[in-house]
Amino acid sequence: PTPRAKTQSARAAGYLMLAGGAIGVLVVALPPRAEDADWAVAVVSGLALGLGAILLALRRALPETLLGLVVALGTVMITFTTHEGGAAGTADNEMLYVWVCLYAFYFFSLPHAIGQLALVGLAYGWQLWDQPIPDGALTSWTVTMATLSVAGLIVAKLHGAVDRLVADLSERAHVDSLTGALNRRALEDRGALELARARREGTPVSMLAIDIDHFKTLNDGFGHGVGDDVLRYVAKALAATTRAVDAVARLGGDEFVVILPGATPEEAHAVANRLRDSVRAGDGGHTPPVTLSIGVATRPPAGDSLESLWHSADVALYEAKRVGGNEIRTSRRAPAAATA
Repeated sequence: PTPRAKTQSARAAGYLMLAGGAIGVLVVALPPRAEDADWAVAVVSGLALGLGAILLALRRALPETLLGLVVALGTVMITFTTHEGGAAGTADNEMLYVWVCLYAFYFFSLPHAIGQLALVGLAYGWQLWDQPIPDGALTSWTVTMATLSVAGLIVAKLHGAVDRLVADLSERAHVDSLTGALNRRALEDRGALELARARREGTPVSMLAIDIDHFKTLNDGFGHGVGDDVLRYVAKALAATTRAVDAVARLGGDEFVVILPGATPEEAHAVANRLRDSVRAGDGGHTPPVTLSIGVATRPPAGDSLESLWHSADVALYEAKRVGGNEIRTSRRAPAAATA
């Protein structure tokens, strides 16, 4: 779970505690009265209100283990008030076990949630068995626990589906759907991260601006389907020829960018050579042969921005295109002065 999700789980637990405490206060105040146990219900309700207020006041993420203890305490509170209230006043408090179940299966791992459900089963079983007339207790326990189990599993299933959907949408927001490379937004995020890291560690960052030569002619001559195949092939070749720490992105059309963290100008030029040779070698005749024009730019860790680095690589790329393509040019722009 993300820190935001953990914070939400703590706040949700706080709200449930406040709601449970408020219900306890109403039980004491409204008829019918609990059987000689108003004080017990009031004390437990006060504890629930206090714990709920603390959870909301913390405004921070809490570990699942600690929240599990809070939920287990909620089960104990529900059981105690229901037992002490007897047949009058708090007999319906056992419905609050539904809160425990839904919360656990939504916010906790499945084994943890099942453990919380087992605790509810033990507590509810003791409560029913300890009643003066336990006739029908087994039926009540079975129906209640079956209902809680099914409800919990449905919640867990739905939560898992939502998580997968969110993950898929997040990936789609950062990945080019045609080639599987990063998109422009992801490139900007990654570039800002790498430049910040470079400033902190005192290392360079290089960027390759890449363009497929005569791509429009290829598209017009062979069709957009073949053009898409070429784009996928180039993206795959770029990913296969670079390191795992490098970032390959497609900006749109036939434009690609590669970020090379820690690469010097010489190292970046060597990578550009390998990329050009790899793509020029072809894919065994499955797509028409293509060549690349590549612009190389390197920046020191201080005094420069992603936009400046990008502009330098683009200028170098245009120089490579201007001489006919299938060329590599390195930015002649002087490195920016370091800032204090």
